Amino acid sequence: MAHHFLYLIRHGQQATPHQVPDVLGNGLTPAGRQQARRLARRLGAALAEVPRPIIHHSTMRRAAETAAFIAERLPAAPVRPTRTLWEIPAVSVPPAFAHWFDRYSPEQVAAGQARMESAFARFFRPARGRDRHSLLVCHGNVIRYLVTRALALPADAWLSMDTLNSGLTEIVIEADGRVRLINYNDVGHLPARLRTFI
Repeated sequence: MAHHFLYLIRHGQQATPHQVPDVLGNGLTPAGRQQARRLARRLGAALAEVPRPIIHHSTMRRAAETAAFIAERLPAAPVRPTRTLWEIPAVSVPPAFAHWFDRYSPEQVAAGQARMESAFARFFRPARGRDRHSLLVCHGNVIRYLVTRALALPADAWLSMDTLNSGLTEIVIEADGRVRLINYNDVGHLPARLRTFI
């Protein structure tokens, strides 16, 4: 039976995240490039024998740059940029945490959630015929949304999930649609000095 292997990858550390030139945001810091290179080496070794993995990535600069490092290590993999994987402001906004997100309107949060539902429907499908390997290079809140959704967790569970830069989350979707979380936010490829959140 075919399996769909999903690799959810957070981008490397971004430059001055609160000072961005435009909607695409900033690129990677020197540390972010080191993180991305180390992750790319890990994925290149792990997926070298996999037939035709596909790299999907957010078109925001930090994710696109991270994906480029991975693509260098997987030269046969098609690279598919998509705005669907752009960062979202929040997965949910529990009343007790509303002050954390007061710069975002309820409409912005709802729009992000709707886009994530679209991403979930697009990417989280069983494979047909043969195994499939999909890499999604994206953002922390996107990963949190997709994991809570895949595991049927309460939406507010995202507040308990860390997503480090260049962290790797692996999910397998069985042929019958059953979902298994293999690992979450794995940063074994990074030394302690490169384990960053922002």
